[in-house]
Amino acid sequence: MRPINILLVMLIFVIASCQSKNAVHLKTALEQKERTAFNILVGKKGPNERKLKCLINGDFKCAQQAITEKEQAFDKIISEINALETGDIKYGNELKSATCNYYKAVKQLEVFDRHEIIVQQQSQKASTEQLRDSVIAKQGQLLKHKLEMRKLINKKEKQLAEIQKQFNSVNRLD
Repeated sequence: MRPINILLVMLIFVIASCQSKNAVHLKTALEQKERTAFNILVGKKGPNERKLKCLINGDFKCAQQAITEKEQAFDKIISEINALETGDIKYGNELKSATCNYYKAVKQLEVFDRHEIIVQQQSQKASTEQLRDSVIAKQGQLLKHKLEMRKLINKKEKQLAEIQKQFNSVNRLD
C-alpha cells in the first residue's frame, strides 16, 4: 500500500471512531439527573428521609410536605430533561422521551404515598371494629394499586435500558 492510502485508511478509522460531543453531553446530563433522583429517594437529608422521620414521629402534615417537596423535585428533573437539546443526536429524542416517561412513573409512585398517609391517619382515628376493617380494606387496595405502579416502573425501566443501550451503541459511547 502506498503511504497516501495508509494515511487515508487511518483517517477514515479516526473519523469513524469519534464520539459525538453532543451525545456525550446528553448522556452526562442524564446521568446527573439520575444521581439527583437517587438523592431524592435515598439521599441523606433528602425529602424521602424527611418523610420517613415525620411518619415515625406521627407528624402527617410534615410527611405530606416532604411528599410535595419530592413531587416538585421530580417535576424539576423532568422539565430539565425536556429542555435538553437532542439536535442531530442519533436516538437522542428516544432516550430523552424514555427517560422522562420513567421519571414520571417514579414520581407517580412517590406521590402515591399521600394516599397511604391519609389511610394511616384514618386507621389511627378508627374507633370501631367496622371502621378499622374499612381502613384495612383501603390499605389492601392501595397496596394492590402500588404493585401495579411498580410493574409499570419496571416496564419503563426496561424500555429505558434498551434505548440507552441502542443510544450508546449508535453513538459509540460503550
